[in-house]
Amino acid sequence: GGALVIVLLAISTTVAFGSIGLFAALRTGSGEAVQSLFPVFFVFLFLSSMALPLELIQTDWYRAIATANPVSYLLQAFRSLLIEGWNLGDLALGFGIAAALLAIGMWAAGGALKTRLVRT
Repeated sequence: GGALVIVLLAISTTVAFGSIGLFAALRTGSGEAVQSLFPVFFVFLFLSSMALPLELIQTDWYRAIATANPVSYLLQAFRSLLIEGWNLGDLALGFGIAAALLAIGMWAAGGALKTRLVRT
């Protein structure tokens, strides 16, 4: 059961971040612009709770940034399954964040597609 949830969460997260890349591709028409998102995603990853759970981060400014970063909650959902066991609150929040990112990314990509189609 847990392995299936991990796979579903991984697919949800991947598609959500992919939708942001789709928006960049449609908006700019440039492969380089999409590739330049890779370092931006890494910044979000490094400024999250990747190394430590939020409650163990002692530096105030870093904890504040990690708390505001949605990637922290995606990671906590994975962490809850892999380390702590089933935590439905963490899983619901993780799937919710992935769904919200997907919705925002697809909405933005849809707008970019309409703009691109009007221009051509």
